[in-house]
Amino acid sequence: MDCLRGFLAKLQNWQRKVGAGNAAMFETLSAVLGENEEDCLLDLLLKTEITQHLTSLDSQLNMFFPEFEEEEGKLLRNPFSGTIDITTIPSDVQDEFLDLKHDSAAKDLYEDKFLNVFWCSMHQSYPKVSETALRLLLPFSTTYLYESGLSTLLQIKNQSRNRLDVDPDISCALSETQPRIRQLTEKKQF
Repeated sequence: MDCLRGFLAKLQNWQRKVGAGNAAMFETLSAVLGENEEDCLLDLLLKTEITQHLTSLDSQLNMFFPEFEEEEGKLLRNPFSGTIDITTIPSDVQDEFLDLKHDSAAKDLYEDKFLNVFWCSMHQSYPKVSETALRLLLPFSTTYLYESGLSTLLQIKNQSRNRLDVDPDISCALSETQPRIRQLTEKKQF
């Protein structure tokens, strides 16, 4: 969420700069504008188009990643912090959260593992708290997977290759398993 907030702040800064006629943050555009000495400044139509695109990107990101409460973020980032206000946590989760907060084995695991691995491993012991935390983590991974899948589909299904059944192709393209071409070819006869 911190990275997202930082990027949204950059988008607003870029909008401000484009409004002032500065396109330095867009390297390719700056290079093209730098080649044409007479067109060095952004014209009004280009400023408007860039600003509209940046505004659209801002609204799309806000739609995909809605802002969550800061207290929920504290619970997610560090459940062992002393600054978490117990009254902000849902009442059906409070007792389980207090058990987790005082579990030294869980604290050791928290210090050794990545955040998502820690919360997944806590699902057996503290299901309500981990479900609350994982619900906050889930939109990032699912949105990424959705966007990468859509991008892969667009690459596979183009005009020169427009088969209706893309399931086998997209499964192969999205799989993280590396093919063992050498092993497969060694088993074939010439």
